[in-house]
Parts: sequence; C-alpha cells; structure tokens
Amino acid sequence: MDFEPNDNAFLDGWKLFILCGDGTIFPNDTVKSVCTNYLQNGSNLYDVLYSYTSLPIVSLERPAYRREDAYRLILPFLRAADLSNTALKNYFKNTLNIASGASRTLRFVQEFSIPFLVSSSYEHYICEVCEALDFPLENTYSMSLDLDYWDVSATEKKRLQELAAEISSMTPITAPTGDDVNLDDLTEQDRKNVLRLDDIFENELVGFQTFRMLSSSTPMGREEKAASLLDIRRKTGFDLEDMMVICSSASDTLIAHMVREGGGLVVAFNATPSAICTSNLAVVSEDTTILSFLADVFQNAGKEHVEELAANWTEEAILAAPANKYLINELLKINNNKAPLVAKINTDVSDVLYNEEFVPKFF
Repeated sequence: MDFEPNDNAFLDGWKLFILCGDGTIFPNDTVKSVCTNYLQNGSNLYDVLYSYTSLPIVSLERPAYRREDAYRLILPFLRAADLSNTALKNYFKNTLNIASGASRTLRFVQEFSIPFLVSSSYEHYICEVCEALDFPLENTYSMSLDLDYWDVSATEKKRLQELAAEISSMTPITAPTGDDVNLDDLTEQDRKNVLRLDDIFENELVGFQTFRMLSSSTPMGREEKAASLLDIRRKTGFDLEDMMVICSSASDTLIAHMVREGGGLVVAFNATPSAICTSNLAVVSEDTTILSFLADVFQNAGKEHVEELAANWTEEAILAAPANKYLINELLKINNNKAPLVAKINTDVSDVLYNEEFVPKFF
C-alpha cells in the first residue's frame, strides 16, 4: 500500500505513541454505565446484549455479530429513553474516570512523540477525555454517533420501551466452549433467548427510524482499529517500527499484531490474555507513570533496549535506564520503592502470565 504522508521532516527522530484507551487509561464499561443510568434494569439489559453479540456461533441463518456490536444494539433503547447528544456528553463529563497518572503521561509523551488515542467507546466520551486531559481531539478514533439526528415517534418509543423491558428480563447467555459450536450447544432457555433477540433485531425493528440508526452505526472493533492504524500511517508517514502501542483488550489484538510484526513496540497494560499474547511486554500497574518511563526508553534507546530492560526488570536496571531521572524517581516512589510488574513476552501463548496479579482491580 502506498502512503502520501504530510511533510514531517521537522519530526526527525520522533516516535508515534498509540494508546488503545479502553481498559488502559479509562474503564472499558463506559457504555454499560450509560445503560445503568438511563434504562430500567439497564445493567442487565447491557449484559444480555453483550453476551448475545459475543456468542462464537457462525451461521448463515443468523446475523453475524461481534462483541462490540452491543454498543450499537443498545442505541434504539437509549434513544427511546430520550437520551440526547448533550445529555450523553454531560453524563460522561460528570462521571469521567481516568487512571492515575494518565494526564501526566499524555503530556509527557507529546514532548517527543505524536500521540493518538483509539477507542471502542462513543465519541461523546472521547470528547470529554480530550478536554479533561488536554489531548488533541483530531488525533482520536472512536465510534461516531449522532443521537439527535434520529426522531422517534410516540408509537415507536412505546414499542422500544416494551422490548427493552423484555430483554432486560432475560438472563445473560452462557457461551458454549469448544470449536464449531452451534445453537444446539446452548441450553434450551439460552437458545430461546438467542432466537428471540434475532427476531427483534432482524424483524421487529425493521421499519423503525431506530433500525436505520443501527445500520448507520459502526462500532470500533478489531478491524476498525486496524484501519485506524493504516490511517495514522497515511497521515504521518511513520514506519511501524517507530510506533509504540498500548493495548488491553481483545479488540486491540489486530492493531497490536500489525505493529509487533512491523517491528514496533506493543505493551499490554492491565490486559486480557489475548492482548498479552500479541504484545512484546505485559505491564500491571495502578498508575500510568510506567508507560511514560517505557515510552522515554523507547524514544532514547529503541525497542531492543526496552525488551532487554523488561527481561532484567530490577530496581538497579531501572535506575540505570536511559530515561528522565525525575521520571525514574517518580516511578519508584509511586510504587513504594518497588518496580511495578513488567514481563517480557517470549512466546505467542502467554496465558501462563495471566493470573490474579494481572487482573486490573482498580477501575
């Protein structure tokens, strides 16, 4: 693929810092929190839809969903609850939950790199994150959404509210294990719920204004995040080897794989097993100062030095690292003179690293 980058000669020696924000600097359940606040029994309604879109069942008779499609399927019910763009932005502004140190980290990395933020969340949330962290909105990728564009009649609103009540009364679906699973592998009740949800979204909502909302909304899943990486390359002209990506969830795995295979540095921060498997390093910390430190070492000495440091992760090695000394002191001070948990990923199968220590408990 050919790229036509902007003139970036003045950025010689700089790096790209790409942060997949969900689960790293902010929680990955932002949409669930909206459902809980605006819909009756909204938390369970979200859990049902998320379990429905996460089913590993592929069939020509059924719609093909990804787990991020839950962010899309919830939209008609939020609109029927009279949720507007302004109300959604205000909700996110008043409930913003940012990881400790995130503001300092994003300010620091802008001194020597071009930062980008990629997220599965709604753009309304990302707008509030950018305002709170003084981050350039034009350097973000998220799920586009315009709630105010869609008018919902009284008849449609009433029916959507009835359907929301029906869905919220269901039990979340338990996904079967193994390969080549199908509907027959589900319990009888789960199978009934899946077929009913299929009918709601493929038949009952057809003709509604909100059905058009569903078809016009595209969640930021694995493929869309990978497309954002290609767009970042097109805009900047940077090679993959000059990129540092911070990831945490399954939807980050494709962008992480692309950067890792291209020679860049991928850091799994408080991540799921699938994200760890596609990364160079795994990090667990309640504060993002460790990301500032690793970015500084990457900028000053390159990927290989970062990996060598992670393989010999001791306080002595940290103190001798080619990084800002004040930053090193802050890193150790925040962690009570102990280095945060960092591990180099040596294989493609790294579930052995995923234990209770690697489960983020601070959101």
